[in-house]
Amino acid sequence: MKKYLVLVILACNFVFSTAAKERLALTKKVQTEVINALKVNEDLHASFFSYDGKNVELFAKKLNKSISNISDKKLAKLLKFAQGKLSDIKSSNDKDVNGQNYHIVSMALIHIINTYNVGPGYNAYSCPMVKKKWVQNSTKDSKVNNPYAAMMPHCGSKDSKF
Repeated sequence: MKKYLVLVILACNFVFSTAAKERLALTKKVQTEVINALKVNEDLHASFFSYDGKNVELFAKKLNKSISNISDKKLAKLLKFAQGKLSDIKSSNDKDVNGQNYHIVSMALIHIINTYNVGPGYNAYSCPMVKKKWVQNSTKDSKVNNPYAAMMPHCGSKDSKF
C-alpha cells in the first residue's frame, strides 16, 4: 500500500511539474510583436555595458514604443507598469537608478517569456550578488551578460531554458 501511495504521489508531482512548464500560445502576429520588443530590449540591455545615459534613454524609449505596438490587450496590460518604468529611464539619472528601473522592466518581460510561448532563444537570467534579473537572447550569446554589475559582467545564472 505504501509503495502504491508513493508511486501515485511521484506520478502526480511529475504530471503537475511538467504541466506547469507549458507556456501559453500566442498568435503569430502577437508573437512577432513580442519578439520585436525583445529585440529592442537586447539593445537596451547592451547599452548598460558601455554605459552612456543618452543611449540608455534612447533604447528605453524605443522599447517603450515597441511594447506599445503589442496588439494583445492582456499582454499590453501586463506591460503597462513596465512602460512607466521605461519612461523613468533618463540620461540625467544615475546609472543605479536607471538599472533599478530596467530591473523592473526585466521582471515584466521575464513574466511574459515564462508565461507565453515567444519561441526559443529568450531566457531569464539573474545575479545573486546584485539581486537583479534580466532577459537575454541565449541563441546569440550563451554566456551570462550581467547589465547591472560592470565589475563582474559574467556573474549570474540562466534561470530558464527556452
